[in-house]
Amino acid sequence: MKKYQEINIIDDLNEKIELDEELIQEYEVERASLYNKLYLSEVVDIEKPEFGSNNLILAPVGSGKSHLIEKRLIPDNCSHDIIYLTSNTALKDSVCPPNDNGLRKSLAEKGKSIKFYTSHNKKRYGNKPYNVHVMTYHEFGNHLDIPAKKRSLLENVKIIFCDEIHSLPTYESYEGNKTLLLARSWLFDKHEDKKIYYFTATKKNIDNLELSKPGTLEYVKIFDYLNHPKIRKYIVKSTYFINHIEQLRPHLKAKLSSFNYYGYKGLAFTPRIEEQRKISEIATFEGYTPIILWSINNEEKMSEEQLRVRTFLLRTGRIPEPYNLLIINGAMQEGWNLLDSKMRLAIMDTTDVTEQIQALGRIRRDIDLLICKTNDEIKNEQKVYLPEEYIDIPLNNERKIDLYMRLNLTDKNGRIVKWPTIKKLLIKQGYNVIEKTATIDGERYRVSVITVDDLI
Repeated sequence: MKKYQEINIIDDLNEKIELDEELIQEYEVERASLYNKLYLSEVVDIEKPEFGSNNLILAPVGSGKSHLIEKRLIPDNCSHDIIYLTSNTALKDSVCPPNDNGLRKSLAEKGKSIKFYTSHNKKRYGNKPYNVHVMTYHEFGNHLDIPAKKRSLLENVKIIFCDEIHSLPTYESYEGNKTLLLARSWLFDKHEDKKIYYFTATKKNIDNLELSKPGTLEYVKIFDYLNHPKIRKYIVKSTYFINHIEQLRPHLKAKLSSFNYYGYKGLAFTPRIEEQRKISEIATFEGYTPIILWSINNEEKMSEEQLRVRTFLLRTGRIPEPYNLLIINGAMQEGWNLLDSKMRLAIMDTTDVTEQIQALGRIRRDIDLLICKTNDEIKNEQKVYLPEEYIDIPLNNERKIDLYMRLNLTDKNGRIVKWPTIKKLLIKQGYNVIEKTATIDGERYRVSVITVDDLI
């Protein structure tokens, strides 16, 4: 079984790229107009929950977790050390840039930093009375494995924040990962002099952990705000389900003109590189300009162009020109934010709900259309985009074959949908399909004629 490998932000560009302040301001204005919805911290102010020693906070992506941590969960008079745990080094480095002290100092001066530091860069900037040690779960487990490091790490710590906690059971399941087992065991235990907060937008992995290891959540109080009616969150305006990636084609065809005219962009997620390539092939054929990114630790190395795009993306939150479809896999499903104001489309080539939520959560805004894979029968009927030249003409077997090959609709196994299914879909959409006998090139045939008299 393949072992978990952490993600590392590359720093090989000569030219430093910083977050676009104008883009950030635009993003904040857009978020402020969300119909009087409340940030997580505001919901907590109203609900007044009583947090205990171990607290699992379930909240949607975009609800304001960071604000809750800084303004509500850290006491005003806190002078003790704090640990902030992340699922991977990409997220760790986004919280505390590892090799750019100038940027860290600049953020502190703007009030956007609270004396974050890492094991490898202990410089701290800001005027808070407490220090926040940012590390991955893997790194935390390594410290627990060495008694002297464990004592040094924890002796002055009173608060621990566990971000993306759903990922810990997943990473722990990788073969031979003793350090993550140590991290999980310690973090879900009760420690009288410490408070632990766990954050996630999906509870499935935590539920599975409790089922497989009963008693894990013995000390944990759960605060579920996922479906709170007033909480801020990003929404998907329209969802379409597919069974096979080939069924993307009509959707991409339909969206291409708006992508070209308005400069819109999209994000696609699929777990494996071979599926990334398939999506890229389909998108390229349909007229898009896709770019694929995967783990920098993968045996197959990315090209210089892929690395350039990855660095630009992680530092700016934007997809660089000329690309309009970013295709990622599990290596980048969490730990960074896509702030690009042109984002309109998301494609989730996975049936795993946790993967869907986390990958979709990279897009920090509402989405016009989500195309999502399902193992069920198609929940919403496929739409036939019928070319006009097939209307009001007699269709013999040869023409029917030509029609369904041109439409290229597929079933859940990726097989081309043939005339009987096409006919049913057309009738459901309001077309008439008349069966009769006709003469074609001097020969009599049983044919079908599609009309639009009752089209709705």
